[in-house]
Amino acid sequence: MGMLTATFGEYTPRALYYEDADALEYVRVDAPVVYRRIDEFLTLILDLETREPVGFKIKGFRNFYLRTIKSSPRTIEAPFLRLVTVLEDLMTELGEGFFSEAPRRDAYQAAAEIATQDQVILSDFPKAA
Repeated sequence: MGMLTATFGEYTPRALYYEDADALEYVRVDAPVVYRRIDEFLTLILDLETREPVGFKIKGFRNFYLRTIKSSPRTIEAPFLRLVTVLEDLMTELGEGFFSEAPRRDAYQAAAEIATQDQVILSDFPKAA
């Protein structure tokens, strides 16, 4: 068997920061999806057919990144940012009381599992200005 190579038009999942919407988004598949808003920060992206989580969106990312993550010792020297780190930091900042409802807790856990399994990184950081 030869080495697999990407062909033109093949979908490559990657985390994208949308400056106009101030949202960070990751979708692992190129398929029809639906968005299910969990709260003011997290939206799960679900496969249209199975309703299984296939991605997530974090709103208000720029403020959170500049305030919390950018100055973190884990981040300062890194050329990229692991999204599981972002989700862990966000969950820590929100606090345990925020996750008293099981659906919210489960949604954040699903997003963290996707970020961990796919080893999602972000290399396009929000501007400070």
